Formats: sequence, C-alpha cells, structure tokens
Amino acid sequence: MQKQRKIFFTVASGRHETDKHYYDTIKNKRSVDEISQFLSSEESSKLTDYVHGRPYAVWGAVPGTGNVRTWETMEPGDYVLVYRSGKIIAAAEVANKVRNPQIAEYFWNKDVSGKTWEYIYFLTNVIEVNVSQSSLNQYLGYSDNYFPRGFMTIDQEKTNKLLQGYGDLLSLLQKLEKGEKLEQIEIDRKVVQEFVDEKIKESPTEHTEMQWHLISIGNKSKVDVWVPPADQGKNYEKNLFRDHVLKEFTESMDVPVYIKNIDTVWKLGLSIKAAFEIENSTSIYSGILRLSDLRALAPNSNYPMFIVADRNRRSKVFDQLRRPTFSNDYLNLDKFVKYLSYDKVRELDSQTGNQMFDTDLVSSAAESID
Repeated sequence: MQKQRKIFFTVASGRHETDKHYYDTIKNKRSVDEISQFLSSEESSKLTDYVHGRPYAVWGAVPGTGNVRTWETMEPGDYVLVYRSGKIIAAAEVANKVRNPQIAEYFWNKDVSGKTWEYIYFLTNVIEVNVSQSSLNQYLGYSDNYFPRGFMTIDQEKTNKLLQGYGDLLSLLQKLEKGEKLEQIEIDRKVVQEFVDEKIKESPTEHTEMQWHLISIGNKSKVDVWVPPADQGKNYEKNLFRDHVLKEFTESMDVPVYIKNIDTVWKLGLSIKAAFEIENSTSIYSGILRLSDLRALAPNSNYPMFIVADRNRRSKVFDQLRRPTFSNDYLNLDKFVKYLSYDKVRELDSQTGNQMFDTDLVSSAAESID
C-alpha cells in the first residue's frame, strides 16, 4: 500500500535560544545511546533499527492544542521543513516520535514559562539548504508572500500535487537552492507499472555475485537494501539474500514504484540513496533503459545511479549513455549514471571489513563519462 507522506513546517525563529537548540540537536546529531536512560526498550529499539544505529537530529514542540494536534498526525517517513526569516534552512524525514519531558529538558532545558519541548520527533536524512520560501511557494500553490507560522502541516492536497508532480522533496529543495527550475514529471506512471514484476534473466554466476557484493556493501554502510522479490531467494557462497534485504518495499507517491524492479536499491527510511543495474548477459542498452524509465519518473531526484558491468564493457556503457535518447536535457543520464566495474565492486566489498562505510565512497569509486 502506498504511503501518503505529509509535509510539516517548524519555525526556528532565529532567537539566541532557538539558534543554540538548532546547533545542538539538528546541526549536531545525537545518538540513541545518549538518551536510552529516558526511553523504554521498545522505543530505543525502534529508533536504533530505523537507521541501523546512525545518529539522529532531534526537535520538539511545547504543549499546546495546535502543537499536540499537529504532532499526533506525524508519522515515520513524513517530511519536516525548518523555516527561518523567509527561508527554508533545513529539511529531513521523520523517523519516530515520543512524548518525553525528560529528554526535552536534557536537550533544551525549559522555556521562559517553564514548559519543555516534550512533543519530540527524531529526524533522519537531514539536509541543510538556503531556499527562499517564495521559490517553494510557486510549487505548493501558495502566494509569493506566504510564510509558515509555528509548527504546522501543509495542506495535503498541495503536498500530494507537489510530490506526484515533481518527486522527492529533499532533492527538489537542493535543486531550488542552486536556482534550477524543477522538471515536472511528464511520463504517466501507469505506462511503466506493467514492468514492475518483470524478471530479468541474467547469467546466474557473476550477476548473482555482484548483487551479493552490493547487498554486503549496503549492509556495511548501515542502509536498507532492496532487491526484487524474484531475487530474494538467491544465495551466493551460502549467503541467502532474503536474510540481508528488506522483505517489503514501503511505497510513497514521490518514489516511483518502478524502482522495485531495479537490481539493487539502497534506502534509508523512505529515501532512496542509490540504484544499481547489473549487466552481464543482457545488452547494456536494456540496463540503461531501465534507469531511463526510472529517471523519467523522478527527473528531480539526485540519488546516484550505477551500471555495474565487466571492465571489457566499459566503453559500451559510455557509448550508450552518450546516445541522444539518454543524454537529452530532460533525462541527462550521461551526467547522472556512473559506471562501476566488477573488480571495483569486489574491491569495495573486501576492503570495508565490518566497519561503517560512507556511501559517498561508492560514488567516488565509480567512473563518469569523460
């Protein structure tokens, strides 16, 4: 079932106290271990499991009818926009929430009237941006001079229109920060829906091996890993895929369902972190075509996409990416898709051991068109 994501505004007013809170618990992330004394074992487990032990940003609201009503509607996977002085300064995904005065006092003490920011929400996939509210208003359908007040929810109809028409919010904000115009999704999602259950027949040897290495690297990177249901029963060197990947893919309107058909996908929360197509016995063209369909459904998304292929097929990958079909101004696959060789994937998996691995290192190890 598709999740309907909500978007919340929270106003960080710019006062010294609020600036300090922002620095302490959004700019600087906090660990679950640090506050475990204030949490039940179930709450602690949920927080740890959601992002595999990574630190969180934390924010909260003081008691009040409006704040409580807004907080109660908040769910994991929803978006939060932090507003200050006419600008969106940060955005994130909700991971969980707790009402906990002890945690609030531990992080932020009390306000001047003795209240705590006890309606707490934990945030992941945090990005800091500098986006004028007016530039976002035109895509939300608000007037140019609209600005949020306090802690509030954006009208759901406006949210749905934005996410269905333009894709994931975090990527949209990063494009707006650069002054780029957002690309409206032009392809009907139903056109590619029929391919979601497509099973790609590949050589069972190197394709399976590469898929396992990507699962392994993803696990070490502390991200969730998805492979298509038809592949979850595979194993490589006695490693059964289904023991190391997501059993279900949580869908949302800003993440095209077609991504469920990509060979390997890395996620954190509901956000996509990377997509990999492995080309072994099929033509390079077919793999890039699948990424092309994905890109057409999410033209504003900025997560990296990779074609994984043997070293002797490198030039073919680049030749195909240069084709006008893929390198046009709408898809720009020649700029977004990188090449990873089999030997590089093996090397990345072997060199990481069991330490946490920065997903950006995978991008830096890949090759782009010269």
